[in-house]
Amino acid sequence: MKPDMNRIQIAPGSGKQAAFIQRESGILHTPLQAETAFYDCIRQGDTQRLEEKMEQYFKSGFVIGKLSNDSLRQMQYWAVSCITLAARAAMAGGLEEISAYNLSDHYIQCVDNFKTGDEILEFLTQKAVELTTLVNQAHKRLRYSPHVRHSINYIERHLYEKISVPQVAESCSLSPDYLSAVFKKETGKTLSRYILSEKLREAGRLLENGLSCSNVAYLLSFCSESYFIACFKKAYGVTPRVFSANPFDFSEDVSEK
Repeated sequence: MKPDMNRIQIAPGSGKQAAFIQRESGILHTPLQAETAFYDCIRQGDTQRLEEKMEQYFKSGFVIGKLSNDSLRQMQYWAVSCITLAARAAMAGGLEEISAYNLSDHYIQCVDNFKTGDEILEFLTQKAVELTTLVNQAHKRLRYSPHVRHSINYIERHLYEKISVPQVAESCSLSPDYLSAVFKKETGKTLSRYILSEKLREAGRLLENGLSCSNVAYLLSFCSESYFIACFKKAYGVTPRVFSANPFDFSEDVSEK
């Protein structure tokens, strides 16, 4: 179900009289139990249940607190609180702190640039799924062997540098051929493909944040802008320029490409 602003109500009243007005009107904040169940989906990395919960919310509607007299600022403040709680839930679910904090910061920066509540609501629903998917992937990593987990962490730490299979293998004190075979057996992806897919995933986030194609190619240490464009188009089906115009239309899992 597409998120609908009309399904959101603002709790009436403010200050000392707020609780009285809300009880009189019957419009109370959505119960903590429902909110906790939502964030538990993120913590558990359960995307299916998360989407079911969101569909329930948009069918039945929910109530949030009054945070501002300005309608856009109201949604921005609420979005920041949602993002903060979601990031903490993701960390509790096993997502690395550096990833969770940086994603949280990036999401909040995006929210700050939106002009309508509808844009914010659509963004939040999409990023809730993205964050939950990352937690699910973190759960899977716990089942990998120490060498594969080390490789993944090495790639995350050096994502903005040139990364080669021999470099990763050296950090594991293994031969490139042996590490590549182990990595492919456990993850289903070649090590070189995984490195590229992680760089392209990060490229999508940077483009969302307004960086130019040339800057993204440079930051992620692609050998040339044209090579970056070719790789990006193969993964997303569109050029970086088209993606930048409306990134919400392209949410494919590039790790499988």
